[in-house]
Amino acid sequence: MINLARLSELLGYLYDMQGLQCSVHELDGKEIYSSKARSRYCDLICAAKGGYQRCLVCDKEGIAEAIKRKKPYQYRCHAGAIDTAIPVLLSGEAVAVILFGQLLDDSDIEEQWAKAQSQVAWYPNQEELHQAFYSLPRMSRREIKACYELVNACVSETRMELLTTLNDSENAQKLELYIANHYAQPLNLSGIGKALNMSVSRLCALAAGITPGMTVMRLVTARRIAAAQSLLKDSASPIRDIASRVGIPDYNYFTKVFKKEVGQTPSAWRKQQQQQQKYLNQQVNSQFEQQ
Repeated sequence: MINLARLSELLGYLYDMQGLQCSVHELDGKEIYSSKARSRYCDLICAAKGGYQRCLVCDKEGIAEAIKRKKPYQYRCHAGAIDTAIPVLLSGEAVAVILFGQLLDDSDIEEQWAKAQSQVAWYPNQEELHQAFYSLPRMSRREIKACYELVNACVSETRMELLTTLNDSENAQKLELYIANHYAQPLNLSGIGKALNMSVSRLCALAAGITPGMTVMRLVTARRIAAAQSLLKDSASPIRDIASRVGIPDYNYFTKVFKKEVGQTPSAWRKQQQQQQKYLNQQVNSQFEQQ
């Protein structure tokens, strides 16, 4: 899912800088975020009997049309103001919709009011509504287009942030899989980077993303020690042979690394595991005898 919290933050900045009123909605029309309270004109409409329901229906229709078109949809709302619905697309599918508007274009304002008045004839105080209509912000068509390009830029920023996160996750999995398949071989940063077609700095960033403070070679070491533990527990192979089989042929160095990672030497850990297994076997046998 796209980072809606980050998107809302960016839209808030747009309001602070440009006074652009935006809201983010789920696909069913439910409002997730709004950068500012409605304009006075919209407040009057919504406060009147049945007005709010008219707004909800109009917003849902605009949202549905933007989702259908998969591109920005500009329209006159039920009360004559200009609104724009912008679908937030991820992999070609809408995941949310941004509404912005409550404004007028720079055409003759009397003509705009005449058209709007025919739609809001139900409102009880036409003079009050007339004055509020004239207080709506006015923009040229170019300015309106610029506004939804700015909103689109905010969407693109959060979309790229998500795609980068997804890409990092995929590459981290590739790194871990490569180590799992090659830990018994001699490994170093440059060799892993060449095999995965990634730079050393990229590999280091991926490792740190898996666990804070993690390094690529620590991932390698952890995988080798895990394999060594499995062999120590499930086989009678000499420790020196196990060290070589997991990619650490130097017996003394293997013992040192194992103790640092596990807290015990390989021989002490194996002995402890054997004792624990022997105890469990005795418990199981005792239960069978009782039955």
